[in-house]
Amino acid sequence: MNKWKKILIVSIAVISMIVNIGFSVFYVFQYSSRVVRRVMSDMGGYDHDFDEPNIIDDGYEEETAEEDFLRIDREMQAVADYLYTDGMLADIEASDSIDTTFTPMMDAKGWPYAVVYREKAEFDGGVKGYKVQKITYDYMKNYEGQDEFVYEEEYCDENGNKVMDTQILGFFLVDHVTLDVTDEHTTQWH
Repeated sequence: MNKWKKILIVSIAVISMIVNIGFSVFYVFQYSSRVVRRVMSDMGGYDHDFDEPNIIDDGYEEETAEEDFLRIDREMQAVADYLYTDGMLADIEASDSIDTTFTPMMDAKGWPYAVVYREKAEFDGGVKGYKVQKITYDYMKNYEGQDEFVYEEEYCDENGNKVMDTQILGFFLVDHVTLDVTDEHTTQWH
């Protein structure tokens, strides 16, 4: 009986890993293709920015998933631009140990975020790693005509494992149309 329990547990673990890897690859591919289409569109090399929007019976045009991700990507870039020019990263210079490149990514659940700052660091106990600052889309909030982004700092070892708790550095609202960024001047979840 014990042998069958072990086989069942190992089988479930392997299936779970395969499913998680499949979803991760799928989401990374989806987001990467969206970014490429946006860049091609901005360069004038792609004629159709988006698919036709869905029309609800009341005449309201609903954003397609692709439009939604591209809007969020543009808004993350607006927050990054704000941080680089008027915010906490305005006086930071890139160097061998500091990278200030805007790098859009997607988490395992398919939600976009962008790394805006990465610095080599050494933590307690001599653990070498990185301080990583990122902008994360807060999909749980619904503001009329605006999206909220969380600016946070993570502390990871060289393998990407967290070595300390994540610190919230700020919250920002971005207008869907104008891309105006509003600093909410808080580091507390609300």
